[in-house]
Amino acid sequence: VGDIVIENALRSRLEKVEQLDVRIDNAPNHQIAKGKLQRLRIASRGLQLTSDLRISTLELDIDKIDVDLPALRKREGSTELFRKPLQAGVRLVLTEDDINQALQSPRVKARLSQSLERVIQRIPGTGEQDYELLSTQVQFLEENRLAIQLQFQGTEIEAEELKIRLETGIEVENYRSLQLVEPLVAINDVPIPPLFIAGLTAMVKNFANLDSLDDAGVFVRILKLEIHSNELELANFVRVDKSTASALVNGELNF
Repeated sequence: VGDIVIENALRSRLEKVEQLDVRIDNAPNHQIAKGKLQRLRIASRGLQLTSDLRISTLELDIDKIDVDLPALRKREGSTELFRKPLQAGVRLVLTEDDINQALQSPRVKARLSQSLERVIQRIPGTGEQDYELLSTQVQFLEENRLAIQLQFQGTEIEAEELKIRLETGIEVENYRSLQLVEPLVAINDVPIPPLFIAGLTAMVKNFANLDSLDDAGVFVRILKLEIHSNELELANFVRVDKSTASALVNGELNF
């Protein structure tokens, strides 16, 4: 009964899901009624979270959940919903189409444009003018490499378009940060100096360091990252403090 309740609750929050399986292990009914689950496993395919955000595969293996069910039902203001931290193994698969669709959404586009603003200003030959991000395209390559094509339009009158292509390998360093491997960058099809590439590599390493989430009560370690010709597979271990988990469920916190 408990797994059906959880499955229905999840389906109600999704625009669409092709396959969703929920399994509760080692939890008698009287424990479930108290909000205690020894183990919860969720396997899903084709999750449409919003109109422009789709996940090909999402698998969760959550250990020892202890939630205050009366508080969860009421959801009145800032309430501590969890009695223990949440910890889970997460496996995520995204296709090229999934990522490129998400990159075209207005919200993602705006945040990406803001993040890239400082990078653009450091590129030789771009001048001091502002640029508007027109499109972003990701292509998965072999041997854990990918290519990212960015197209910008200068905001000044008669400004030319700016095309940036980054091709790089990606590897995980110490389970908590991403490192670019043999990156190649071209501006309007002209390769840029190695000095700028070194700066870009350092910037990405610092930006993608998961230790920055510790202060927010989220501990993440990357166990696996593989890029194939048509999909990206990621496996993580995640632990979320009970106060942070409560804030996320209450809609009080966004990442």
